[in-house]
Amino acid sequence: MYSRNVGEKELSFGVSGMLYKANVLMYDHQSESLWSQVKNQAVTGPMTGTGLRVLPSTLTTWEKWRKKHPKTMVLSLKTGYARNYSRDPYADYYRSRRGMFGFFKELVSDYPGKELVAGVVLNGAAKAYPLAELRKTKRLSDTLGGQKLSFAFDSLTGELTIGDEAGTPVPFISAYWFVWKEIYPDSTLFKAQAQ
Repeated sequence: MYSRNVGEKELSFGVSGMLYKANVLMYDHQSESLWSQVKNQAVTGPMTGTGLRVLPSTLTTWEKWRKKHPKTMVLSLKTGYARNYSRDPYADYYRSRRGMFGFFKELVSDYPGKELVAGVVLNGAAKAYPLAELRKTKRLSDTLGGQKLSFAFDSLTGELTIGDEAGTPVPFISAYWFVWKEIYPDSTLFKAQAQ
């Protein structure tokens, strides 16, 4: 999740329907630049190279979220449109071990390509932390870009938090490993047994 404020401008975004390195591109209505979700910056158009500020977010289920935040308000499904919002159009893709067009098999061989990772970039260094590994360890530490990081996974809510030595939250992107590796080809992959 990103802030839509860039400098003094507040941008509004839409889905372009195009892919960049196996990831859907957003576009902003103001300049019509195309933005990579994983790279968190514009990749074409007048705003090319401009970055977006990552906001704290979590990848969890509604059931787990509601346990921790029981007073959360939910948008009404009565939108005035005929779309069935109870059906996820991408559910089959999420369940499948295959990528679209099957191309990610050539991109990664060291870890299953369609595993979710928490991708972190610090001081020019990129690293992917498999969520399955983080769920097993609950708490761990690692060093990236010369900074010591601590990881905590809340099994009740499914919430992952990453912080630096001062306790400041470190932004991360949840993505499939094959997508992360395509955008950050020099990224290393965290493996718990190597600790």
